[in-house]
Amino acid sequence: MPPAEGGASPRLRWHRSLRWRLTLTLLGLLAVLLVLAGGAEYSLLRGAVISSRGQAMRVAFGDARQLVARQDRLRALDGRPPLSQRQQARELVGAIAAGQFSAVALSPGLVVVASAAPGGSTHPQPVTGVTVPLLPRSQLASVLRSGTRGQPTLLGQGSGERLAMAFAVDSRAGGSVGVVEVVQSAAAIQQELGRARLVLGLGTLGVLVLALLIGLWVTSRSLGRLERLTNAARRLGGGELSARSGLPPGGDEVAVLAGVFDQMAEAVEKTVAMREEATRQMRRFIADASHELRTPLTAIKGYLEVLERGAADDPQVLARALQVMSQEAERMRRLVTDLLALARADSSRSLELRPVDLAELLQDFLEERGADPATGPGGPLLAQADPEALLTVISNLQVNAERHGEGRGIAWALIRDGEMVGFSCSDQGPGISADDLPHIFERFYRAGESRSRDAGGSGLGLAIVKSLVEAQGGQVTASSGPSGGATFRVLLPAARAGGWVPPPA
Repeated sequence: MPPAEGGASPRLRWHRSLRWRLTLTLLGLLAVLLVLAGGAEYSLLRGAVISSRGQAMRVAFGDARQLVARQDRLRALDGRPPLSQRQQARELVGAIAAGQFSAVALSPGLVVVASAAPGGSTHPQPVTGVTVPLLPRSQLASVLRSGTRGQPTLLGQGSGERLAMAFAVDSRAGGSVGVVEVVQSAAAIQQELGRARLVLGLGTLGVLVLALLIGLWVTSRSLGRLERLTNAARRLGGGELSARSGLPPGGDEVAVLAGVFDQMAEAVEKTVAMREEATRQMRRFIADASHELRTPLTAIKGYLEVLERGAADDPQVLARALQVMSQEAERMRRLVTDLLALARADSSRSLELRPVDLAELLQDFLEERGADPATGPGGPLLAQADPEALLTVISNLQVNAERHGEGRGIAWALIRDGEMVGFSCSDQGPGISADDLPHIFERFYRAGESRSRDAGGSGLGLAIVKSLVEAQGGQVTASSGPSGGATFRVLLPAARAGGWVPPPA
């Protein structure tokens, strides 16, 4: 099937539709069951009809025997001689023929002795000496030997089909009749069975049509939810990330599939949103990094051009140019160092987490700076962290506090908070405004005049702090009091054993 134009999904042909395939499959199974049930019912009905006709033949044969026996008794009462054996045979088949059955009497040697058939409208009396179809010789012999009667049997085909039944006659007295066969046209039987076949056929067809309509309705209701799910998947594939199935929860397979699809769609939407946000951050990061690098490079190139035009002959100009170029080169070095630290934080695989004593690590750092010791709980304070990364975090917080604290005191404190341990760094500067506080950890973000580029910062120090802390499973927050001052609070997972291991030299 060629693809649909305009991105639309192709329409399924009816014979490939799951709705039709399920319905027709169930319909086929139902048809097989109905045929089997109908066949069994027809077989039972056919047997019942033939059995009822056989019962009528038994009654006719019994009545005829009683009639012949009564004639013999009357003849004896009247003083007349009894009927001869051949006369008894003719009277017997004639009495049977009077009941609208054909009959034939056979001797013990299975030779025809007498026969009769019902008369017509002009001659209502039985017609004797007619040809009557006979049952197979083996069947007649079996009835003769058993001394009872046989089963009704259909003879011939089409319009000439007959129903025949053999009856044994007691011939122990040496009579000439051994078997009487009663025959009837099967036209009435076939007519009755034909009506039964017609009823069964029409009933089966009606049931199948009704089952088809009900099956289509049921599958439409059931698979209609799949269509909604398909439309939602089509919209999701077309870029509509907010597309959901909208199906209520349930216990069947379609409801479970819809729930899984909605979860997948939500995960896709979140993933795409995260990817787009990461892309935006990366573009902004590249733009900011390019801008930060371009500024010192421009300054260095400008002074080099000035020197190339002869300004190098002036010692004062040369000294000023070399000083500025050195400062800008140092600024570039710090920026590249910060970028490498940020890349290391983004790739947490480079971190080696181990038990670190925060009290000892922070105390050693403050002693090197000649600063006041940290306050807080005494004794070891173990955190599961990377000691080198922690030194970077502490150093960046110290530099940030020195840069924006306006030369006032910096307070460090150790913290124990449940399963977390950490430290805080507080300065006495102007603080952070409420507008800047949510963005303080963004890369290259500078807040207020005191956080301008001229202050010497790259705008990456706090971003590095946040990335390194989160890479170690911790969290960092910033707050500012109403009277000024900023406080940065770092919490890390607590370790259970071991002490601080100094970073390799």
